[in-house]
Amino acid sequence: MSFLDTLTAWGALAALLQFGIVLSVIIRVVLTRHPPGSSFAWILLTTLLPYVGFLLYLAFGERPVGRLRAKRLRDAAERRGHLAQHKLTPLGPLPSRLVRHRTLLRLAAKLSGMPTATGSTVVLKASSKETIASLHADIAAARHSIDMEFYIWEDGGEVAEISSALIAAARRGVRVRILVDDFGSRIFLRSEARRRLEAEGVAVASALPMKLLQIFGLQRADIRLHRKTVVIDGRVAYTGSFNMIDPKNYAEAKVVGAWVDAMVRVEGPAARLLDAVWRFDWALQPDGDLSDFDRTFETLRTPNTGDAVISTVPSGPYQPGDSNLLLILEAISRAEYTLTITTPYFIPTESVVQALLNAALRGVNVRLIVPERCDNSATGWAMRRYFDDLLQAGVHVLLYQGGLLHTKSIAVDNEFAVFGTLNIDNRSMHLNFELMMVIFDDDFVADLVRLHEEYESRCRELSPEAWRRRPISDRLKEGASYLVSPLL
Repeated sequence: MSFLDTLTAWGALAALLQFGIVLSVIIRVVLTRHPPGSSFAWILLTTLLPYVGFLLYLAFGERPVGRLRAKRLRDAAERRGHLAQHKLTPLGPLPSRLVRHRTLLRLAAKLSGMPTATGSTVVLKASSKETIASLHADIAAARHSIDMEFYIWEDGGEVAEISSALIAAARRGVRVRILVDDFGSRIFLRSEARRRLEAEGVAVASALPMKLLQIFGLQRADIRLHRKTVVIDGRVAYTGSFNMIDPKNYAEAKVVGAWVDAMVRVEGPAARLLDAVWRFDWALQPDGDLSDFDRTFETLRTPNTGDAVISTVPSGPYQPGDSNLLLILEAISRAEYTLTITTPYFIPTESVVQALLNAALRGVNVRLIVPERCDNSATGWAMRRYFDDLLQAGVHVLLYQGGLLHTKSIAVDNEFAVFGTLNIDNRSMHLNFELMMVIFDDDFVADLVRLHEEYESRCRELSPEAWRRRPISDRLKEGASYLVSPLL
């Protein structure tokens, strides 16, 4: 066979391989429920650049969490099903003030597979300083166990005090376990601080480790554990936006300012729900202990400590739908008078945009509070792409100028709040492991409304007229960033 014949044969083989790649991706996209725009984008990319498109689709086209973790998800979900059969709420009718929200509570229970909890106490920790002080006190009082999970853990500054308190707890016989995201906490996982904690008996585990073979076809690289949960002795729990990092000592602090966060401290029956979420995440790790997950629910008789009614809704790629997206849409649709949302990143789905427009058009005072400067400039420009329609409909858009506003919260009609770890963006609502709580408690909601008012006092409200006159260069940046926003 001549060289020309060999070259022709290899060319035919390459063409056949490319055809097979394109066909396989098209078939997979057609059989998988992607949004139409996303489906056409994947097909076009793979047709134009078959090998590149194929590899990118393997890494980012779907949301697998790895075969071993998928099996553990099924096993852990089956065990969590036992919790759904327990009633943490008293038997009998709902309190009269909650009757009109019964379908919201029913939806939250259905989405989470966990019951609504009454008889709890919730306290808003309105700043990182309050959170660290409260955590320090509860860690010092811990008798049996301290379980923590964070997206970011970075030792130093005020966090060093928490590490010292954890070491002291371990020395007096308290079991301490820490679960951190492999990407968000990559510096900590390779640090002397981690080794010091482990040397004192603290268990430290990495969630969703990033490995090459897991990325291509076995585990999507950008699915992250974004929850922030602390459970102490199974009776006190925390969740919210605070990462275990000194808010003034992160890389972008000099540019965008300190992180501005809030957490909720939960005591009573609802703390058991956060305990269930933490143990669910711990059980997914390769060295996790599913029998430990079982023991969580052997006894669910937790004394009442207050009057709060709470539903806990975790979400993640293990679920067929996007639980917290559905929860957010329901919360927005229930607003009759006031609706205030705080989020550091606002790159919503069209359904969220339409829900906000509907709320404003039906006369609800809708207020969206976002940071004026983001730690990711592309995210900041993409966020602004949505302001035109919102401002035209009457939504008040307020740009926070006191740092990187990181609190994720919604207050509806001064009656209930949705509070937790979820950003209003595609990554949080569709990919990451997140957690939101629906909280009915007059004192907590009043404190959250006051916190929102404090945020507003440090905001610049956008004028619809002035916004329409912004320069064409800004519009181009917004449009370009909007095009890549699904990846942000």
